[in-house]
Amino acid sequence: MFGARCKTTAMGIMPHTDIEKALELALSLDIPFWPQLPKISFYEDMYAQASKNFPGIVVDTENKRLNFNTSRFEQELGELF
Repeated sequence: MFGARCKTTAMGIMPHTDIEKALELALSLDIPFWPQLPKISFYEDMYAQASKNFPGIVVDTENKRLNFNTSRFEQELGELF
């Protein structure tokens, strides 16, 4: 008989505003994970992290927004090559 030996984990962004509770959850699973907490800091958002230096992306930390500028994309993409 087949018996699955699956373990539980999670990944990515969590809605928590309490760091201790988020870490408690992240460390309570079979496979611990690194939580991202964008409600604590804008820099915890995976899009803000991944878009750094991406052509055309404007990171507005004051308003906690990412914007895409097409003309800037064309210019910056050309500078990469």
